[in-house]
Amino acid sequence: MDEVIKINFVRSMLVLKIRDTYKAPYHKNKYLNIKKKDCEGLIVFKRFMHQFTGNWSAGSYDIQFVIREAEYMRAPIYYTFCRIDIRDGKVVKVWKNSPYTRKTYPIWEIFDEYKKKKPKKKVVKKKPKKKLVKKKIVKKKITKKK
Repeated sequence: MDEVIKINFVRSMLVLKIRDTYKAPYHKNKYLNIKKKDCEGLIVFKRFMHQFTGNWSAGSYDIQFVIREAEYMRAPIYYTFCRIDIRDGKVVKVWKNSPYTRKTYPIWEIFDEYKKKKPKKKVVKKKPKKKLVKKKIVKKKITKKK
């Protein structure tokens, strides 16, 4: 049974650096403000992330959003929005499925939504214009015979 999880774009999303033994909040950018328009497609998302990842160390990162707000004596509950791999300050890979649960990350559902919304543009081939060639009029010089 798959439960429907509503993605929270209102609050900032938590960035966690994934290490071999644990996950920890990333010390350079603990939170990111991601909007739905920044997730129109994979390329758009990568460009958006490159604004922040220039000084990040290489490795895997989880970006998580809040499912349930913090209450009295309870911490907020986070859910993973996406997982990315970074090398040399650039996003190399956006994971589609979780390596642990094999579930698809929610960001891919947003990518699919935008694909369905945007109609594919028809490619219209333009006919090449024929070049007009102007013919030169050659005037023959007639020499008079004496």
